Formats: sequence, C-alpha cells, structure tokens
Amino acid sequence: MSALEVGRGRSAWWLRGAAGGACAGIVLDLALSGVSTVMLAVAALLSLAAVLLPASPAPLVLICTAALLLTLDGGDPLRPAVLVLIPLVHALHLACALAGLLPGGARFDPAAVRPTLRRAAAVQAVALGFAAVAAVVPITRTPEPVELIALLSIAGLALLVIVARQRRR
Repeated sequence: MSALEVGRGRSAWWLRGAAGGACAGIVLDLALSGVSTVMLAVAALLSLAAVLLPASPAPLVLICTAALLLTLDGGDPLRPAVLVLIPLVHALHLACALAGLLPGGARFDPAAVRPTLRRAAAVQAVALGFAAVAAVVPITRTPEPVELIALLSIAGLALLVIVARQRRR
C-alpha cells in the first residue's frame, strides 16, 4: 500500500494549533464568566493536555467541565457566555478528533477537511437557530391551540424527513 501524496500540504500541527485556539477561547470565556481561580487553573491544565494529547479524554473532560461551570451558576441559559461556548467546544472536538488521527509529523491536504468544516458550519447554524427560537418563545403558559399547531408542525417535519430519506434510497 502506498502513502497518499499530499504535496506540500499543511502540517498536522495546524490542527493542534486550532485545538489550542479553541482551548484559549474556552478558558477566556470561563474567565470572563467569573469562574473561580482554581477551576480556571483546572481548565487551563485540561487545555494543555487536550492540545498535547488530542486523542486522550482531556478534550471531553474540558468540554464537560466548561459546560458544567457555566450552567451550574444558575444564570440565563441564553447568555452570551453560553452561546459562545457552543462553537468553541465544537471546534475543540473537531480539531482534537482530526489531530488525534494524524501523527505529529504528518501532513494533510486542507481540501480533505472542507466537508467536515461545512458540516460543522451547518450544525452551528442550526444550533444558533434553535437558540434564536428559544429566545423568542414566551416563558408563560402557551395556549393549547398553539401547542397543538406546534406538535402537528413537528410531526409534519418528521414526515417530510422520512419521505426525503426514502426517496434518496
């Protein structure tokens, strides 16, 4: 089996750099949210471990730690600190997943990650859309006719997805 020639390509260290950038953003987000110094130090150490050992559990532990630290304070779930954390943890997850597959001295073709980046952008757009809908949903009790319309709409969307998948086969 011959190796795939990527020409000049990019060094696999770029992926670790992307993971480092996401980690820096997560730690900054936690710092601006008023997380304790001890927990900030834990997040920083987990960030270092995630960059140096991307295939280890460190990225997952950092993601879970950041999510817990921002949600346990009881603040608004749609505050900017939480909304910023969503794409940051997604970027960390993707960068570590790709960096964990490649040895440090490897090279990759940037075109190889384009489908992954497109899919990530689509996921982030949907997540932002859900957040926008959640921001405008009233907190008071919803009238029954509106709930019924919403349930029928969801059922209709599910039916459309099923039909579209069946046609694709």
